[in-house]
This record gives sequence, C-alpha cells and structure tokens, in this order.
Amino acid sequence: MEDEWEEEEQLVVVELSGIINSDFLTKCQGTCKILDIDSEQPMMQVGRYVFAGEYDDALGTCVLFEEGQSSGADPEASPELSYKCHTVKRLMMQRTFLAEKKEGDNSSGDFQFQPLSDGMSPARLDSLSHFIQNPKRTSKPAGEGGAHTMGQKTG
Repeated sequence: MEDEWEEEEQLVVVELSGIINSDFLTKCQGTCKILDIDSEQPMMQVGRYVFAGEYDDALGTCVLFEEGQSSGADPEASPELSYKCHTVKRLMMQRTFLAEKKEGDNSSGDFQFQPLSDGMSPARLDSLSHFIQNPKRTSKPAGEGGAHTMGQKTG
C-alpha cells in the first residue's frame, strides 16, 4: 500500500520576543519551521533565529483576519479583510540559542537551551546552531497572519 499523507492546517497566534533586527520578519517572507507544535515546548526557526516557547492564555480574544484583494480600482485603497478564526490561546516564543549537550549532562534531549541575555557579545549573538526536523513531519511556508501548515505522514 502506498504511503498516504494527511495535511492539517493550524492557525497559531505567535508572540516573538528577543528579536534584535526589527524588520527580519519582512526579510524572511513569512517562512518558518516549527518543531513539535503539539508539545509543551515547541520550537520555531525563522531565518537564522531560533525560538522556544509555550502556550499561554491570551488576555482577551485573538481574532485572525485574511487579507483579500481590494475590489476598488484604487491600488492605494485599504485591503479587504475577512474573518478567518479566533482563539484565546497564543504561543509565547523567546529567542534562544542551541548548544550541544555536554558529556555528563543528565538533562533530557540532545540540546540545552541558552536564553538570550543582554550581556552576550555580538559574536555570540551571530552564532546559532540549526535543529533537525522530525522526519515524520514536514512544514510549508507560513501564509499571511501567522498561519502554518503541517503535513503528517499516516499509515
């Protein structure tokens, strides 16, 4: 029997903290990689930055809209927005650095997290390890509004 893929789309409100370059999201064109989105501590890579976080209750309700084409002839007109969904949860992500686990370290996993601190040297801020995605999961570029599509192999 051939392998079958089940595709599932999840819209997630993500709040990033620890960003050094304020316009890096524009440069990354909305693409990101998310690892273990259903876990207690998901990880996300956007460009050369890695974030680790956890889900939190939002203060109020987060409403997501989809940007559509403006129906008017004026190209400078405001885009049309249509309701997409709402949520009371958000994913709070803090910029972090990954370092290989040292021998004798009894912590679980292959990496240790090193949160961003103000006292780090500029050379340290530029060095960053990349993580390997779970081979059973693939990710696609995020769309407007923080959408992320995950494909998961079934069968």
